[in-house]
Amino acid sequence: MKKLVMMFLFMFIFSAVLIGCGPQDDAAPAEDPTDDTVVDDAAGEDANVPAKPDTLEIWANDDEYQFAAVEHLVQQFVEEHGIEVVVTPRLMADQDEAFALDAPGGIGPDLIFQPHDRLGNLTTQNLIAPLEADEATLAQYTEDAVGAFTMDGEVYGAPLVMENTALYYNKNLVPELPETMEELYEMAEGLTNAGNDEYGFLFEALNFYHVFPWIGGYGGYVFGQDADGNYDPEDIGLNNEGSVQAYAEVQSLFDRGIIPRSVNEDVLNGLFTSGKVGMVVSGPWALANFSDALGDDLGVAPLPVLENGERPTPFAGVKGWLVSNYTDHKYWASQLALHLTSAESQAYYYAETGEIPARPDAEIDNPFAEGFLEQSQTAIPMPNIPEMGQVWGPMEDSLQFNAAGDDPQEILDEAVEEIEEYIQMMQ
Repeated sequence: MKKLVMMFLFMFIFSAVLIGCGPQDDAAPAEDPTDDTVVDDAAGEDANVPAKPDTLEIWANDDEYQFAAVEHLVQQFVEEHGIEVVVTPRLMADQDEAFALDAPGGIGPDLIFQPHDRLGNLTTQNLIAPLEADEATLAQYTEDAVGAFTMDGEVYGAPLVMENTALYYNKNLVPELPETMEELYEMAEGLTNAGNDEYGFLFEALNFYHVFPWIGGYGGYVFGQDADGNYDPEDIGLNNEGSVQAYAEVQSLFDRGIIPRSVNEDVLNGLFTSGKVGMVVSGPWALANFSDALGDDLGVAPLPVLENGERPTPFAGVKGWLVSNYTDHKYWASQLALHLTSAESQAYYYAETGEIPARPDAEIDNPFAEGFLEQSQTAIPMPNIPEMGQVWGPMEDSLQFNAAGDDPQEILDEAVEEIEEYIQMMQ
């Protein structure tokens, strides 16, 4: 016991000597090589931030123009922060399913690029983390863009672009725009020679996203909303009178020979850029390709009014960067997302791709933007609740039956019944 007391006494005296020899209170603390924070001037003077990772990985949409623009913007981040960033091309439409498989196993990317309507599914699966950004930073984006990536009060995405479809036209073939959709159809009939792959008007009539402008324009809707804008997944309006009228009108375009039953995005893009189509419906993502092909002959305008006097209502979407909930580098992934969506980055991205910025301070100068902005006045935001994920499949199937000439009311009744069953299975 005596030896034990003497040992503790010696340790106490030794500790006191070390403290007495240490720095004064007003001296700078010594750097700890094991500390996991560093001082980064880019984050603000004397701001402690997590240590920089050696590498980050992001999945960028594999569109030629978009991917090249992202690579350019990423290189700026690399040069500024010294963090290597691997940019992997991955089709945006396929990212969420692949990410759900890869991320939990620790092999997924730090950032993915997704439209806001996927938010519900991604948050429900706990796959993404809230964006690390303060209110002042978020205030630099448009309010609608931030709202689109908000779920239960948390902001999950750094918005890059806002989009909706509009009417592209070839001025050589369409020197004067029609004022109504029926006038457009009649003009299209006059320009159509299917044997030579020449058409007056094309859109993806087997794609629910591209058919919705007719559905919404006639009074159809996906989910009802309360006074506060909350979606009610039990109130589905995809088989109401307006939706049926929209399907009947689209079906008539097949019957009149205006639109071939096999049209898809690749066919549409190829024929329009070859100068064989007068008018097509597409979004800003196609602008760079169309502009390169048609030059001064290209025009963009809102879709003309429907039979009921209302304009078509395309889906309004927001696309942005989302942080993986499985990354060990949420702060730096957020910093990269914010860099990719800065005002300067969005202006560059628009110049390279034609996609409309999600922040008002991004300086853009392009006459084509006006057509999309005018059409956006009637655009309807895509629901971002998890139940939206159960809508796409049944509606895509229903359009196949519509193209085959089946009864629109029966088609849509069956589609809505299937959607309701899928939602019940979710719950």
